[in-house]
Amino acid sequence: MIKGGYVLIIELEEGQGISIGSLGVGYFPAGFYAYCGSALGGFKSRFNHHLTKNKKPRWHIDYLLNKAEIREIILCQTEKRLECLLSQALDGELTYIPGFGSSDCHCKSHLFFSTDKDSLVGRITSFITRLGLSPQSYPADSPLPEHVSRRA
Repeated sequence: MIKGGYVLIIELEEGQGISIGSLGVGYFPAGFYAYCGSALGGFKSRFNHHLTKNKKPRWHIDYLLNKAEIREIILCQTEKRLECLLSQALDGELTYIPGFGSSDCHCKSHLFFSTDKDSLVGRITSFITRLGLSPQSYPADSPLPEHVSRRA
């Protein structure tokens, strides 16, 4: 089983108020969001969950994904909790949504916002590379490696 960290690049086409479970309702402007996560239990089970439509929300990200679309997936093989390292690096660089996805750690957030997708992806891959890791980026509509599966 291959483990690691990932970043979902998500597009919300229209700004809107979205109820995010215990965080309550917040306004999310139109644009691109980067959600930092770890799949230390393996990529396959995590992506089966994230990429399944019409599921009962379990995590903060599930509420956003009910309104938005994943456009790109950045994967990185590591035994480290990449989402916390990356989130701490990005919180001074990008706008973040307070408390999103970080209820089980001390990060300010695991969700970041930008109106420019290319700039967002560039900053993320740059930080991952600086950590000595090799990010692999995949458009959401392209096949993922064998160790990651999709389910509609």
